[in-house]
Amino acid sequence: MKNKNFRICAAETTDEINRSFVLAEKVFMEYEAPSFTKRGVDSFLNFLRGKRVKEMISDGDFKVWVCYAQGASADEELVGMLALREGCHISLAFVRGDFHRQGIGRMLYAEAKKYALSMKTEAITVNASDYGIPFYRAMGFRETDMQLDADGIIYTPMEAKIKKRKKLI
Repeated sequence: MKNKNFRICAAETTDEINRSFVLAEKVFMEYEAPSFTKRGVDSFLNFLRGKRVKEMISDGDFKVWVCYAQGASADEELVGMLALREGCHISLAFVRGDFHRQGIGRMLYAEAKKYALSMKTEAITVNASDYGIPFYRAMGFRETDMQLDADGIIYTPMEAKIKKRKKLI
């Protein structure tokens, strides 16, 4: 998918996935970590760097999409990423701060949603941080529970129904 000077694609190589995780960590540390306890930060970083994620990627249960921006020198730079677990749960979604509010999150979500629909998924879920809730609401997600805490990670469970509606004739 292309839009202006952005290119969205599935992360195909281990290097591309690793670079997307480095981006996720940097953005997390800048925007999310300041509101987390040390335990929460450690839990997130352990997930991001952990064995379980690598196993899910290897098994095909964890899909990653990335966004590249065309640089002034015709080089592309990685500016956003989104990871979908088991075709129905957004596990990671991060866009570099200097690229916020340019439609990158929306484009990444559109690709993940297209994939979820191909997997016959009827709803996508996310455990949204306070920072991400406005974005997810704008994408059609609604809260399914009150704010929760798991291992120091504060989140609000949300869901978006995505099943295609049948056309009426």
